[in-house]
Amino acid sequence: SPLLALENVIATPHIAGSTHEAQDAVGMQIARQVKDYLKDGVIQNAVNVPSVSHDEYVEMEPYIVLAERLGAFLAQSTEGNLEEISIRYSGRIAEWKTDLIRNGAIKGILNMMLSERANLVNAASLAQERGLRVHEAKNTETSGGWPGNVLSVLVKTNQKEMLVKGAVLHGRSPRLLAVDDIDVEAPLEHNIVYLQNRDVPGVIGKIGTVLGSHKVNIGNFALGRRAGEGSDAIAVVQVDSKVPEAALAELRKIEAVKVAKTVRL
Repeated sequence: SPLLALENVIATPHIAGSTHEAQDAVGMQIARQVKDYLKDGVIQNAVNVPSVSHDEYVEMEPYIVLAERLGAFLAQSTEGNLEEISIRYSGRIAEWKTDLIRNGAIKGILNMMLSERANLVNAASLAQERGLRVHEAKNTETSGGWPGNVLSVLVKTNQKEMLVKGAVLHGRSPRLLAVDDIDVEAPLEHNIVYLQNRDVPGVIGKIGTVLGSHKVNIGNFALGRRAGEGSDAIAVVQVDSKVPEAALAELRKIEAVKVAKTVRL
């Protein structure tokens, strides 16, 4: 039929509609399900992702966002060619259908690395096509002393491993809880400067001075460190505008700074 060639026509299989009335009912059901997906992201009766109800999706949606932002944070903060993604669910989310959360993490990673756009439906398939190993683990107990649900995402590249943990706090706010084994609480929103440095006096002031000299306003400055002066520390700095390359270059010249990267979420 020439109708199948039209870009605005989506063909669906015949689903046991043996009468005109039954076919009309099936058509209406499909139309409602497409509308629910386009409007609210709710997926029902799909062949390649689990169906979730509207109420399940509403509860799950902030964790899908969290997973995507953790993935995007990792993709922009690590180095090397991606080989493996591991996702761990701690708390009550371990009892959920987690495929969409998993796909959110994969989507966040791949969309920072590929020209082809990943989404919640095709993310796992794209990862498989590219030979990426994806693992999941679940534990109904909470993780690392943090209350509630904690989502952990680890990536392995040909150069290193990097782990981030996050949670949904203060309502529906996605928050970073840890990078590798260093605890830090920071919002996962907008423009971020991620730094690794030695924990010595004066670093925070120098970072602020560099950003201020480039007219970059700091919205939130979160710090984490290992015990002991001179040990490793991290800073997750949320800023109100894009950070120019010249500012990044200056940050990298600070003696104690080992890594300075921008992250866009």
